[in-house]
Parts: sequence; C-alpha cells; structure tokens
Amino acid sequence: MRILDLAVQSREVRDDAAQLLVSAFVAPSGWPDLAAAKAEVARILNEGFGRAALDDDRLLGWIGALPEYAGRVWELHPIVVRRECRRRGVGRALVEVLEDDVKNRGGLTITLGADDDSDMTSLAGVDLYQDVPRHLRELHDLGHGHPFLFYRRLGFVVTGVMPDANGRGKPDIYMSKRVP
Repeated sequence: MRILDLAVQSREVRDDAAQLLVSAFVAPSGWPDLAAAKAEVARILNEGFGRAALDDDRLLGWIGALPEYAGRVWELHPIVVRRECRRRGVGRALVEVLEDDVKNRGGLTITLGADDDSDMTSLAGVDLYQDVPRHLRELHDLGHGHPFLFYRRLGFVVTGVMPDANGRGKPDIYMSKRVP
C-alpha cells in the first residue's frame, strides 16, 4: 500500500474517491449522488488536501483535510476506506500521514466531527441540552462500533457535541487531537 497525493492521481482515481463517499456514507450525513460527491472531492483538494491509499492503481481509501483558524487547526474531512479493506490498518495509516502533513503545514490541532445519525452511541436519542457535560462524560458505544472508538484509539479526545446536528436526537460528536 502506498499513500499518495490525491490531487495528482488520475481522474479515474479521483472519481473512485467520490464513489466511495456515496457508497460509504448514508443519508442524512452522506452525499446524495455522485455529482455532489465529486464536488466535495474537488472542494477538499482546492481548499485543503487529500491523500489516497493505493494498492497498485486500486483506491483502498482516502482522507482529506481543510484548514481552519489560519491553518493552526485542520479539520479531518472525510476519511473513507473500502468496506472490504477496513480493520487492516488503512485508516490508521491515512490518519498518520495526515498528521505529518498537518504538522509540516504548521498545524497544531486536528479536529473532526463524528456524526451519530444511526443511534450508535449513548448520545443518540437523548435531550443533550439537559446536561451536556454529563452526557459527554458518560459517552459510550452501544455495541455498533461507532467511528469515535477508532479516533479515540488514535489519540483523539471528545471536545464537544452539537446536539440535533442531523435531526432531533442525532448529534455530531466533536473530537480533536494535538499534532504530535
């Protein structure tokens, strides 16, 4: 597996990156069609950067980053790995490369949002406004393997939540990590 700049890959690889967005992310937080996903890939490559994990010419997954706060903070957006390639170190390798890239660009923090629009965590289906700090302290997975567990293993910490971001009881979990 090689991790390379997505922007300089063939149109076929970039289109495959867009197709991965459509197939891996379901509504409401996903991309509704290939045209919207292609526009998102183009936006990320124009405003930030993307890295592709390739096995020969086959795209295994990709990751993007967008600058915030004058480049001191970078949003990890998105990361996607082919279903059959998950749990094989592809995602971890992509995040590690992203961390190096952000550090080389002078970034201090990487942040992300991990939507829970599928009732996968203890934050789903609850009125978080009643006691946000308590709900964050008690955050746990409901046995479905929510992505926040992956990010936590990589050193990200929960830094907040946006209640009802994806509809009532469907929050976005904010996580961040200091660039090593």
